[in-house]
Amino acid sequence: MSSLLRSIAGIALSAALVISFSPSAFAIDGSLYEGDSGTLQASRGAVTAESRNVASASTVALTDAEAQLYRILMDYRRSQGLSSIPLSPNLSHVARLHVRDLEAHPPSGSCNLHSWSEYGPWQPVCYNGGESVLKMWSKPRELTSYNGNGFEVAAFSSSGRMVPAHALALWEASSAHNAVITNSGKWQRLTWNAVGLAISDSYAVVWFGEESDSSGR
Repeated sequence: MSSLLRSIAGIALSAALVISFSPSAFAIDGSLYEGDSGTLQASRGAVTAESRNVASASTVALTDAEAQLYRILMDYRRSQGLSSIPLSPNLSHVARLHVRDLEAHPPSGSCNLHSWSEYGPWQPVCYNGGESVLKMWSKPRELTSYNGNGFEVAAFSSSGRMVPAHALALWEASSAHNAVITNSGKWQRLTWNAVGLAISDSYAVVWFGEESDSSGR
């Protein structure tokens, strides 16, 4: 496991531009958190059963751009002789939380695009290898009723709004990202049975999972 963690630790695209934002926080549904800051602080470190139920019960409606990203991702997999992956509401929920967090709190320093800020109802992660890999993989189980790990590809556009074709082009050009999408290399032994995704102004992320999403949505 240690060798796998070391080999996978650097799969995110580097964030080339750091943008300053005022601190803000997010509720479990991904909206800006407007409650008491003490309550938000208390929510960190342990996700309650109530918050899990909110996350798993929420229906994730894809935007047009997100629906297009899902279609071209599945088209790309089929072009590689691979099957389509069922869309997961839970993994899409995690993806939406993450792009909103990335927009508001871009990672900096040694923390890459798989990082999560301290401004939400989750355990913060500075993703830079080592144990941070496991903390990122566990985000679906931390934030939703999804029972397995999640594995993310992420992309950042410094030139304006992220579009699906640009995200896919970035991932295709990156051998590490492409391997996740196509179950090749280190990922050949895994089979994706769930996928979730989200696009914001500058970011696109996709989460893959081995376990099916039992939420049925």
